[in-house]
Amino acid sequence: MLKILCSWLILVGTNSAELDWWETSVIYQIYPWSFKDSNGDGIGDLNGIYEKLDYIKDLGVDVVWIQPVYRSPMIDMGYDPISMREIDPIFGTMDEMKRLIQGVHERDLKVLMDFVPNHRSIESEWFRRSVEREDPYTDYFIWHDGRPVNGTHRVEPNNWISRFTDRSAWAWNEKRQQYYFHHFSEEQPDLNLRNPKVQEEMESLFRFWLDLGADGFRVDAIPYLFEADHLRDEPEINATNNSPNWYKKSHIYTMRQPESLQIVQAWRQFLDSYKKRDGKTRLLAVEDTGSIEGIIPLFGNESHPGAHYPFNFGLLRLDYTMNVTTLDKTIHDFVDQLPINRLPNWMTESHDLWRVSSRFGTDAVDAFNMLNLLLPGSACVYYGSEIGLEESMVRRDQSTKNAAFSVLPLNRDILRGPMPWDDTKNGGFTTAKKPWLPLSSKYWLENVKKQKQEPKSHLNVFKRLAALRKTPIAKYGDLKTHVVNTWTYLFTRSANNHTIAVVINLGSESEKICSEDSNFGLPEMMFVHTGSLNSGFEAGEKIRVVSSTMQSCAELRPKAGLVMTTYRSNGMVWSLALWHLLLGIGLSTLWQSGIY
Repeated sequence: MLKILCSWLILVGTNSAELDWWETSVIYQIYPWSFKDSNGDGIGDLNGIYEKLDYIKDLGVDVVWIQPVYRSPMIDMGYDPISMREIDPIFGTMDEMKRLIQGVHERDLKVLMDFVPNHRSIESEWFRRSVEREDPYTDYFIWHDGRPVNGTHRVEPNNWISRFTDRSAWAWNEKRQQYYFHHFSEEQPDLNLRNPKVQEEMESLFRFWLDLGADGFRVDAIPYLFEADHLRDEPEINATNNSPNWYKKSHIYTMRQPESLQIVQAWRQFLDSYKKRDGKTRLLAVEDTGSIEGIIPLFGNESHPGAHYPFNFGLLRLDYTMNVTTLDKTIHDFVDQLPINRLPNWMTESHDLWRVSSRFGTDAVDAFNMLNLLLPGSACVYYGSEIGLEESMVRRDQSTKNAAFSVLPLNRDILRGPMPWDDTKNGGFTTAKKPWLPLSSKYWLENVKKQKQEPKSHLNVFKRLAALRKTPIAKYGDLKTHVVNTWTYLFTRSANNHTIAVVINLGSESEKICSEDSNFGLPEMMFVHTGSLNSGFEAGEKIRVVSSTMQSCAELRPKAGLVMTTYRSNGMVWSLALWHLLLGIGLSTLWQSGIY
């Protein structure tokens, strides 16, 4: 089965404009707690990130996404900010934040800040003043008297359930004598975004960080921004008796209200006002973990654009039980519904969902980096993905017991273990006796220092892939997908008679990389650009991709991936050099890309 997904090929000689930076960028997602500890307290910090900027640059990524470092009581590990204008002391100071932003820009990278608009910490000044009914803060949050019972008692306004506590989403405040609404923990009261003053506060926060040098924002929890103001009970749905209460309601009044898109469009307009001043796009990327049909509207339309893109979580939901037909459908479900002139985005790991090594096995890490980096559009890489970092084994006595621990289907701490930099104590992450969370037990075997020194390592595979994606074929080439057989998937990027072919085997046995009745338009022989560590192929090797009467096509080992090109890698340099010049990209970019 062959599918042509998209035709955004830019041909030599056309007048098509160069894509904007965000459309093909690789975003490197940093969980600050776990990246690098610079002061020996066991917790990662801003100076630790600063120390590793050259490493980040060397990876070949384009954008550094810094997850919340704002002042917070850390009930939800920073996603419960007291103030988004202050840096929490465990991470450093505002001066150190400014130095970090400057350091990122000095390396020709961009900074993406996490933005939390749905709620504030119960310890915030805004909430304290709202409790006191001080103007203008009186209605900064969602308050309600509750429903009277028997004339003397009051109960919650309705049956809405908290995502984190799995109990009522309303909490009583004794001093104000009212209930307040919280989608998440009781310590995270929801802001009233219908209040024009609160909307002004959000724009003021955007302005604060843009003026400090932020190049854009990842906006948290978009589906939860508004609730229906009629406050009706949500309908019950069929669920097993032991299902969490949250899953027993249809959340038609507490999620994805029409106003969510409207405020995203307003934020986009605000960010675009900065571009009108200096011509530089500020990225608005938003989080909605729902269905593809649910997130597509967040793009907005030509006359009223919304987010530059909502993050696409499709690849994170796959596991080893699913064949490549499911993978193909996952890719098509997103790309086929994209608005005109929009490119897709991809991610294979995150701070909230299982790593590839847990879902497919450690051998599949390189194959999924191939998917993530060589599909068209932008890619998000969770720290450690480049070295195949595995989840930490966190016991309950070691857990942070963060707000979501009791109701979400996994302990998110296991996904957030510290980065192993070398094979010394605590993997070189910290000089403290122990880090805030345990490292993966393989830190002595799989770490950055060791993988840098080994030509065949996940890290060096990642770097080759990141370099290849900077070439015109990977940036602009057509995408075609092929379900070769039940467990083998192949996609191609083609332009100007050049082709990159990526084939992965999700199965448990070796599989042929071609179909017996089709060559998908590929030449009989291709050259290996990059093979996964378990592929059995070497860079530069010539392999058969089409069966003949005398010879069968090559086979790929289980969970392996292979990137092939129609010319040897160093030959591609000369054949693509003219194209780079014609596109105005320049030869220096080509040589720096590492294609050899």
